[in-house]
Amino acid sequence: MATVSSGTAASYAVVFVHGFLDAPAIWNGVIAKLDAHRIIASSIDLPGMGTLAADCDEISLERYASVVSGELSKHDLPVILVGQSMGAQVAELAAVANPGKVAGLVLVTPVPLGGVKAPAEMVAPFKLLGGNPEAQRQTRAALSPALNPAQLDVLDSFGASVLPATAARLVDIWNEGCPSGDAPSEFTGPVVILRGGADEFVTEDMATMISGRFAGSRVEEVAGGGHWLHLEQPTEVARVINAMIADLEVGGDWQQAFKKQSADAFAVTFAEDVQLEAGVMFMPVRGRDNIKQVMEAASKIYEHLEFVAHATIGNDQYLQWEARAFGGMEISGVTIITRNECKAIQNVAIHHRPLGAALKFSVAIGERLAGKIDSSHFLAAGDLPSPFRN
Repeated sequence: MATVSSGTAASYAVVFVHGFLDAPAIWNGVIAKLDAHRIIASSIDLPGMGTLAADCDEISLERYASVVSGELSKHDLPVILVGQSMGAQVAELAAVANPGKVAGLVLVTPVPLGGVKAPAEMVAPFKLLGGNPEAQRQTRAALSPALNPAQLDVLDSFGASVLPATAARLVDIWNEGCPSGDAPSEFTGPVVILRGGADEFVTEDMATMISGRFAGSRVEEVAGGGHWLHLEQPTEVARVINAMIADLEVGGDWQQAFKKQSADAFAVTFAEDVQLEAGVMFMPVRGRDNIKQVMEAASKIYEHLEFVAHATIGNDQYLQWEARAFGGMEISGVTIITRNECKAIQNVAIHHRPLGAALKFSVAIGERLAGKIDSSHFLAAGDLPSPFRN
């Protein structure tokens, strides 16, 4: 396991998981392009590869996810997990196993968690790559046509230590995948999927299929990029990671939760003992399970909502928004988000205007949450002043 530190006053940790026949050093070019003032980066050596080539007692996605979970536990900061190819399978499993720790996923030329499911005759050549450096080089060059000789030399050095039996087993695990990969992902945070336009292994259709399993994801394609996109174009990969962190730092996770309008999407952003205050409620609501229900109901009242400005001061984020509800009624307001030391949301204060909209909103959300949240938090329909009843 290799660790590379890129900052002392960091707000996020970035943990990198390499792919088939590779090693942690493959991420060095990407790490060098990260925002060193905001990030601590570490790259993991998976058993059977790199310096752990002799550790081949158990080669499985589950074991690899456990190794990644161990690395996550070393960081007090929220984590962005980055995985490439087979490493993307591992990263998703680790993210699901650590829901309060992983803030986002960047999947580079990912293999589907459910497996490629290629027939035996198609994967047979990959199974013969262990101990065969010439075949490895040819395969890498075919899947990443833009790799130059020096980059291929680097990849050759990584693959040289992988034993033939280990290489064959690795092919089985990424081809067979994990049963949970056939269902929607349990990870609800932001996900960016990066594919290379010249990668014939991770096709556009495959990337779209993988994206469809996540509640909030997008696919970005890098023109001319191949399967080893992170070695070919580290600046592009680093740009995506830096952008995800910048987005999270200005409440991007909160904004994405509003787009998804789901309780689980809000829950992933909250600390367990989070508190919600709002001008449409008589008293605060406390606790992740309660507040995720309130926010899901609230988000569905809006016919349209757009975040128009933001600012961050210390642990506080200020999001200005404009919305419509109740048949086109204009509403605007400010949301103040306070985060704890792990960047989870500790307190939310939501301010609505004008008064009429706030009163109608209080009644509407109370009706939607009847039987779920104590009705004393909200204005009853019969108590709504007559000018605002229509």
